[in-house]
Amino acid sequence: MGADETGPGVDARGARGLQVGDGNVQINVSALGRPAAQSAYLYQVQAIAPEVLTGRETELAELTDFCTRPDAGDYQWWRARAWAGKSALMSWFVLHPPRETRIVSFFITARLAAQSDRAAFLDVVIEQLATLLGEPVPPYLTAATHASHLWAMLDSAAAACKEQGQRLVLVVDGLDEDSGAAAHSIAALLPARPAAGMRIVVSGRHDPPVPSDVPPKHPLRDPAVIRDVEASPHAQDVRHDAERELVRLLHGTTAEQDLLGLVTAAGGGLSGQDLAELTGRQVWEIEESLHAVAGRTFARRPVSGWSTPAARYEVYVLGHEELQRAAVDFLGDARLDEYRKRLHTWADEYRQQEWPAGTPEYLLLGYFRLLRAEGDLTRMIACALDRARHGRMLDVSGADAAALTEITTAQDAILESGVPDLWAMTLLSVHRDNLTRRNTSIPPGLPAVWAMLGHPLRAESLARSIPDRRDQLRALGAVTAALAEGGDRSRAGALADEIVSLANSASHQDPGMYNGLVDLVSTVARAGYGAHARKLAQIVTDLERQEQRTWTSEFVPRAAKLAWAAAEGDDRTHSAGDSGQGEGYFSRSYVYIDEETRTVVDEAAAAAGAGDIDYAKDLVGGITDPEKQSRALAEAVWAAAEAGHVDRAQGLARSIVVPDQRAWSLAHVARSWAAAGNFARAEALAREIEAVARNTPDPEKVAWKLADIVEALAEAGYVDRAGAIAREIEDLALSIANPTRRVLRNVARALAAVGDVDRADGLARGLTDSVDEALTLTHVAQAAARAGDIERAEDIVWSIDDDWQEWALRHLARALAAVGEVDLAVDLAWSITDPVDQAWALADVARARAGAGDTDRAKAVAREAEAVARSITSDLEQQAWGLAEVVEAWAAAGDIDHAEEIAWSISLTHYRAQALVNLASQVGAARACPLIAQAVRLDAWQIAVDALAVALPDVLTAVADDLLSGQPEALG
Repeated sequence: MGADETGPGVDARGARGLQVGDGNVQINVSALGRPAAQSAYLYQVQAIAPEVLTGRETELAELTDFCTRPDAGDYQWWRARAWAGKSALMSWFVLHPPRETRIVSFFITARLAAQSDRAAFLDVVIEQLATLLGEPVPPYLTAATHASHLWAMLDSAAAACKEQGQRLVLVVDGLDEDSGAAAHSIAALLPARPAAGMRIVVSGRHDPPVPSDVPPKHPLRDPAVIRDVEASPHAQDVRHDAERELVRLLHGTTAEQDLLGLVTAAGGGLSGQDLAELTGRQVWEIEESLHAVAGRTFARRPVSGWSTPAARYEVYVLGHEELQRAAVDFLGDARLDEYRKRLHTWADEYRQQEWPAGTPEYLLLGYFRLLRAEGDLTRMIACALDRARHGRMLDVSGADAAALTEITTAQDAILESGVPDLWAMTLLSVHRDNLTRRNTSIPPGLPAVWAMLGHPLRAESLARSIPDRRDQLRALGAVTAALAEGGDRSRAGALADEIVSLANSASHQDPGMYNGLVDLVSTVARAGYGAHARKLAQIVTDLERQEQRTWTSEFVPRAAKLAWAAAEGDDRTHSAGDSGQGEGYFSRSYVYIDEETRTVVDEAAAAAGAGDIDYAKDLVGGITDPEKQSRALAEAVWAAAEAGHVDRAQGLARSIVVPDQRAWSLAHVARSWAAAGNFARAEALAREIEAVARNTPDPEKVAWKLADIVEALAEAGYVDRAGAIAREIEDLALSIANPTRRVLRNVARALAAVGDVDRADGLARGLTDSVDEALTLTHVAQAAARAGDIERAEDIVWSIDDDWQEWALRHLARALAAVGEVDLAVDLAWSITDPVDQAWALADVARARAGAGDTDRAKAVAREAEAVARSITSDLEQQAWGLAEVVEAWAAAGDIDHAEEIAWSISLTHYRAQALVNLASQVGAARACPLIAQAVRLDAWQIAVDALAVALPDVLTAVADDLLSGQPEALG
């Protein structure tokens, strides 16, 4: 744990922005890097609360009893009608909490666009919890990780409070004003079983009812938690005064009417500066008008800016939700439309400037919520596709969570529109993919550097943001080791628990990940968590049995030996041969050097360790394969850095040509700087690696996506268009110094798709990795079959490595069925022993039978394919994969209803999306469009690439052009 972290305890001295017991000021001083969070949310609570609360002694006493009595239960829901004074009561309680309580709160405000939904709740509450824990707000939160971080931090804060003899209380006011309750409610985020004695107090009106996404057995559905509140006479007086003032403003000066109209139309959230820009008046005039003549009608709300969280500014809202509704009614649609046009014109002006620095934050947050509330789908789509706008949002917020929420919200609105705009849906999916994959190039060793620098939350968040589950587990393992070494055993132990849970879950979905788990066993055991290491070793052993891969067995004994050594009390025991394993997350875990070059690599590493970097470079220079050379240099970097030659190791790392290996090696250098106590250089290098990783296109992924597009367009009959893109992929590969084998594999795949079998075959057989060769030759065999050269296709398949032969047979059966060689395809299908491959092949045969008009035989084969798929009971993913193919077979055979029933029954999202696309390929355009739209909402756009090639070939061409426009950049 670094010097700037207070650990899991609660430093209550001075909390600003979070109500803590009797006092309420907390300032956590950090000595390095990101400071602990300092929530300013209490200022907003103060703006809501009355100066004096009268007549509520009974209610306050009951709240105090509920929050302090040991057996009071977990939940209390206070309900009352409008203008009863609920928010006044709750805000007063938050500002004047009972002794021995720590209160975190959120006041849902529908008339304030940025404070009325799930995203706002998550942002505000997480910031308060981070303040309570004395930690920075976790960076890199996404729509997929926000909720899990909330739950984890609630548990940590509740436990920390309990350790100090306190109780954590979460107060949520205004559940009825949740603008997202129809689909993704705030109520659904509230834990059903609060940890460590935490209490939850919510308030709202009697209607609407509990949102539909709240689980059936959630405490909010228990009538026993409800407490009805009588209206406050004082609140009724305030109501009458405010309504009279509202009527006067409607007939006031032009300036007063404009201010009322703009705040009402915007849904709140406009600052004085915003209103000045919109009206052409000076800021002081705006402030004077709002403060002098509209004290009861308008309320000021302090907001912490995205760009400068410590700096607060005020925005204006109508003083009550009922006033907002009354103003809407009084102004009428015509006048409100005029005010909305002003807001749209204002937004267009900033859009034309590409959202420069200083763009009003309302336009980056509240404006989209206005568009959603008004159902303005055209503008919603434009905002959700605006890369410059999302770039500015990333700059000022530090995360893509808000941008991703906009995209999914726009997609949901498209689906609800009746006739989905498939073009927009696809482009949104592509943009969502680009945002979510910003982190794919983050080296797994980098998060541990942040842990060593004293930023555990940042380390954990960055590790969890890595999309690839194997790399994510590697990263979490390295963070666990760094935390344990730094003395933060509590947090390291929690991470070790998470690693075992994630590994167990991931192993069911990806049995082939056992090799990464073997590395993980070593790291976790050496960090001192023997029991966790044994559990991981057992997962590896189970996977080895399941996969029956004989070459895995040579790894399992090493993992098991290490785990049992830990069980005997020697948690840090490891053999000499494993000496680099714990550091493998920085370089060695992915350094698979063949025996031919191992001697050279070891000699180069020894030279680098001795400080002779030039000799090491000369030795490695004799390795001609760029990937092997880069991996050899990575070993030399590791040796040099470990020996203390960190500065020279950094220079050597920058000479590595393969981007991933260069970034991973530099991450190890950053770790070495941190270990040496040079925190400034470690942090500077860590920030550089992150920035470049997020902004550097991955040529392997670009080539893969482009090859998908080429195959889809060629199959749909757009051969010329596919051929043009294939040539551009080849040109892209040639433009890259030392293209990797995965880039070349996708070039071969694209060439095969457009019928250039000879060149594709040559490229495939030039690949040095047997798996790459097998996968690529499978595509070449399919191309040969499509070209009518069945004999060559069969020869290619039978030349493929035995481990991948059934995979190749499955794909060859598909190609044969497509060109009318149905009997041969049937023979191949029944020769396959793997049930998934067999189900897939039989489904292809069923489609071919249906295409030939033999519906009865098509249904019979589809029935056989379904039976084979359903016989896979030991692996849910494998069964889902097989059923997704069976869907298309039944649809081709004419039983659309049964096919759709199977599709929607598939529980795994990816395969359900695939099934919907398969179904779409067999139905008319009107029915296919919403199915494809659903699929690209559920999964990446590539899932529907074949269907899109038929329905919207132009959109795929546009996506290909976009992919080709990005150029890989070098790090350093």
